[in-house]
Amino acid sequence: MKSKSNVTVIIPCYNDGAYIMQALNSVLNQTVKAEQIIIVDDGSLDETKAILNKINEANVVVVFQENKGVSNARNKAINLAKTEFVLNLDADDYIEPKFIEKTLEVLKTDKTVGVVSSYCRTFKNKNKTLEIVKPLGGMLKDFIIKNNGRANALFRKRCWEEVGGYDEIMVNGYEDWEFWIAVLKNNWSMYIIPEVLSSYRVKQTSRDKTAIQNFDFELRQYIFNKHREVFEKYFDYYSLELLRRNTVLKNSVYKFKNSMDYKIGAFILAPVRFLKRKING
Repeated sequence: MKSKSNVTVIIPCYNDGAYIMQALNSVLNQTVKAEQIIIVDDGSLDETKAILNKINEANVVVVFQENKGVSNARNKAINLAKTEFVLNLDADDYIEPKFIEKTLEVLKTDKTVGVVSSYCRTFKNKNKTLEIVKPLGGMLKDFIIKNNGRANALFRKRCWEEVGGYDEIMVNGYEDWEFWIAVLKNNWSMYIIPEVLSSYRVKQTSRDKTAIQNFDFELRQYIFNKHREVFEKYFDYYSLELLRRNTVLKNSVYKFKNSMDYKIGAFILAPVRFLKRKING
């Protein structure tokens, strides 16, 4: 096995002291070792900082900064990277021992691929698996409806340089999705290894959940406006896919409302709703 992988792993960290060592150890235990691991602490509380200050590994660099958002933290780490390839890993996730080995092989074999990730296992509580996420990857067209990639991915630093890095305006989420669109616009593709090589921690509160619940429309609108030419290029596909998804959603709502569980629930709640109307009336 070659000792020089030409890979830098970047790990943005914000108050993930409880998980950062699992993420770091998953990198240290790779079959192909990273040249360097750069952790950027994005203004965490003292508890996390104390854990980071105890890290004593020859190839691990820890950088502390005021809170500026995950995009800024990633950009700072990648700017420090001196290697051809960069692996982004979130501080509360971890990767399997052969993640670097297998993703690196794809990038070295196929020069048209700019990004490589894999199937992902989601989990919470005592490591219990919730589901296996199987993103499609692909070309630019495959990303205009939804994010078909994963944040934990290995990519060419050249791809990051071409697009000017992660968009630091997107502090509320979806920055990964926008970054992949920007990269794929330059005729790169993303390859997904059909094997579970990473694990994504589902927490009670997270940026992903907050983004979906509170900022979904404005984030999608921002991506649309920033990459308007992409959506115009694939206008027919984009429009028809949105219509199809709307039909699927309506059918799902119809089936739910006509399900026995829904009818029983409505029956049980009927007296409560009656009393509420009386009180408010």
